[in-house]
Amino acid sequence: MELLSQKKAEAPEQGKVVTAENARGEQSMPLQGENPLIVAAEAGKKILEAGGETYRAEEMVVRLCRLWSCKDAECFATPTGIMASITGEDGRSYGVVRRISRRSVNLHKLGALIHLVERAEQEKLDEHLFLYFLHQLEIAQPYPLPVSLGAAGLSTFFFTLLFQGSLGDGLAAFLVGIGIKLVMIHLQKRNLPDFITHLVGGMVVALLSGACFSLGLGKQLDKIIIGSIMLLVPGLATVNAIRDTMAGDLVAGIARFADAIITAMAIAMGVLLVVVWG
Repeated sequence: MELLSQKKAEAPEQGKVVTAENARGEQSMPLQGENPLIVAAEAGKKILEAGGETYRAEEMVVRLCRLWSCKDAECFATPTGIMASITGEDGRSYGVVRRISRRSVNLHKLGALIHLVERAEQEKLDEHLFLYFLHQLEIAQPYPLPVSLGAAGLSTFFFTLLFQGSLGDGLAAFLVGIGIKLVMIHLQKRNLPDFITHLVGGMVVALLSGACFSLGLGKQLDKIIIGSIMLLVPGLATVNAIRDTMAGDLVAGIARFADAIITAMAIAMGVLLVVVWG
């Protein structure tokens, strides 16, 4: 199987709103790497990086290849890589492999990617335009920092109340949640292994919870820790593991289960280190 090399497309200008109509007439930004298989595989890679299920990434790649009249489109994805192949007009098989080196949970981006694929099918976008809009998603600004911090704080606040904590415990967990989010953002920028990131995250939970408890912001330390730690629990990874397994993707399902278990162990170890040695 002949592997196709990937070419990157130039990103559009910041803040520029582009529709399918005016993008078709745009001549100033040449797009490269328009090969349908390469573009489809890149879309599947983005879906996996955003936290999507493997069967969904495979489905999207095949749908795009069929949209662009590719024959015998096949795709196989795991949490760490994606492989796709088609049969060319010359009867030869062509394939592309993409390595998934970083994974996150970005449901907003995942939804936008799925919507883009559906839009491509409805409006019959070719691979040039699809690649253009794909890079538009890449340069889109994430949620503002205050919004992310507020969401993290509210999540830990209500989780603490759910576990029968008092309002004081919830307030302490709110502050802990903001602190955890700041630390996790800083760690993720350094591209550290997930195990180390969640190990440090568990330690930060225990340290900040203990500090709030010592200052009298809460009366039940265990409730504060449990409510705050929910911000780090790999819930989406566990759900994706179950969905991949039920869809028949046993390799991906087992890999995601293992990833979720290791992440949970890292969080527990981080909390335990502070509680025992602190």
